Formats: sequence, C-alpha cells, structure tokens
Amino acid sequence: MPRNLGYLLALLLTSTACTTSVQTQQPSDEGSKANTDADASAADAAPAEGDQVADEGADEGAAAGPTGPALPDGALCDSDADCGDAQVCEGVGCEAGQGRCVSTERMCTRDLATYCGCDGAEFQSSGSCPGKRYAYPGACEPKLAIGEPCADGRQCASGMCLGEGLEGCGRAAMGTCADAETACTMDLATYCGCNNFEFQGSGSCPNRQFAYRGPCEDDAPR
Repeated sequence: MPRNLGYLLALLLTSTACTTSVQTQQPSDEGSKANTDADASAADAAPAEGDQVADEGADEGAAAGPTGPALPDGALCDSDADCGDAQVCEGVGCEAGQGRCVSTERMCTRDLATYCGCDGAEFQSSGSCPGKRYAYPGACEPKLAIGEPCADGRQCASGMCLGEGLEGCGRAAMGTCADAETACTMDLATYCGCNNFEFQGSGSCPNRQFAYRGPCEDDAPR
C-alpha cells in the first residue's frame, strides 16, 4: 500500500471515532424536557416558606380578637379615697364609678397635656398620666369652631366631633368639629371607650374618642 494512502486511511478512522464520541455525550432532548417538567411540578407543589408564615400569622391575628390601645384595668373608684396606698383615682369619664385606681409610681410621659376636669376646671398633667378624673382631653373653653381638631363633641361649639381619627386613645387620635346638622346613621352601635367602659352611639357618629368598635373584651372590673 502506498505510504500516502495509509496515512489518509488512518486520519479518516481517527475523525470517525471523535465524531462518535461527541455524539454519545450529548443528552437527549426528551430526557432534558422530562427533568425540567419534574422540577416545575415540584416547585408548584411545595408552598413558599413566606406564604406559610403569612398564613400562620393571619390565623393568629384572627384568633386574637379586637386590638387597640392598652386600657386601664385597675379597681373602680370615684375619688382617691377609694384607692389603696400610693394610688390615685384617674381616667376619662365623670359618671359614678368610672375612675380607675392606678399607681402613683408608674412610668409616665414627660409631656404636658391639658384636660377638662370633671369639675369644669382645666388642669395640666402628663399626657399618659392625668392623675385625676376628667371629662375629656383638651381645654374646657373656648369651644372649638367647625373644622378644628377635637377628641370629644363637648369640645366643639356645635357639639359634634366626627371622623375615623377618633378611634384610639392617644393624643393623636383626633376627629374634627362638624356642623350640628351633620347627618348620622340612626343605628345604635357599641364602642369600647378609653376608660374601658362601653358606650353606645350612632354607628357613624360616636362623637368622642374610643378604643375600638364593639364591646370591651378584657376582664377588667366594670
């Protein structure tokens, strides 16, 4: 056999072997598609961790019931004489037995808020610790004009304080003095007041601050 012909034959055999090796290493399209479909199915079936945590949180929130500001839960009182040592009778509401005995050694904010006392006289004290019973937060006089912020209808010259902002018992929970002719629904809704006593009023016009809609839910004495 001529020398050149032998060389060409060897080169041809080597090329054929390399081509066969490359072809056997390539995965089939059907196998790749099957693996991809299996991965997608597994991802769809497994719940996302964040979704599971969110669902658990929603269940806990639903079981907790109404939420709102911390409400006073001390013994009922009319005056300091009804309370124990190192306690005072304080809170919003001037009807008999609507005060709450609280400790004089509790933590209080260092701001200075104005209150209209049950005797009609204004006094100032901590925004979180009034230290006395009072009719409503804010000045007794002068009466507020329509459009001014309010916490109780008695602050307004019109006698009407409205707005969703009344829900809550902090100094930021404010409504707006409204016209006395404002139309209110004729239903009778129950509210948990900021003194942890329930009161009833129009479902659209509670006319004062409140902790949340519905009956008070804790076991405080009433």
